[in-house]
Amino acid sequence: MHMFSRKDQTYDFDECCIPYILQDPANPINRIAELIDNGTKVLDIGAGNGILPRVIAAKGKNVVIDGIEPNIYATGSAKSYYRILHTGYAQEFINEILREEYDYIILADVIEHIMNPYQFLESLVQKLDVKTKIILSVPNVAFGAIRRDMFDGNFHYVDSGILEKTHLRFFTKKSLEELIKCLGLYIVKLYHLQRNIFYTEVSIKRDLFSASLLFDENSSTYQFLVVVSKLNSSCQICQYGQKANIINDLIIWQIKSFIKRLIKR
Repeated sequence: MHMFSRKDQTYDFDECCIPYILQDPANPINRIAELIDNGTKVLDIGAGNGILPRVIAAKGKNVVIDGIEPNIYATGSAKSYYRILHTGYAQEFINEILREEYDYIILADVIEHIMNPYQFLESLVQKLDVKTKIILSVPNVAFGAIRRDMFDGNFHYVDSGILEKTHLRFFTKKSLEELIKCLGLYIVKLYHLQRNIFYTEVSIKRDLFSASLLFDENSSTYQFLVVVSKLNSSCQICQYGQKANIINDLIIWQIKSFIKRLIKR
């Protein structure tokens, strides 16, 4: 398997994971399912294995949901969860998208896989009705664990995570905001989905440099999630998840370092 290819098996989904998603405030699918109003019509672009409609159903919401997914293996297990599931890329179904007049268009961890996100989003939004809201999430390449690992000269591609093998574009909060502004859109809600930098797919050292990163709010943000609209309105900023505890982590690091020095004597 090529280092930039995603294995089909990574689309497999265990239903036992749903309770964990529902209990995780920093999971983007959990947050998206919470944002979607009952009785609305939704388009899930990059549907994957159909996790979004499963979580929406688990929350007891009744929505009409369609999907678009290019991976044939993924659509095989996902199709029963959608009213309509198109196999292919969203660019191929622009007319169908506009015809349906969706209340929400979801792009959960999608645009980082696209060569030209601006061009794609422009073709999507230019004729959308003003009532349609776009909800999109992106990994934060400025997450503290990535920064710390790169300080050591590392950039490890993984099957799932910020540096997932098929990511073509990388975003920070600023670059995401610039993209949305260039499209003439407005951020209605901005979510900082936070993780402890010491407990993710990236294993990093607990040292003073790592601890210093924790003073930067964005370094604790694993993903950004935004609700975007054509209508101008004030932006509500929300934070979900768990940061590393700066004081506790520094104390633990100092104690471990002290014990190591004692052992070496």
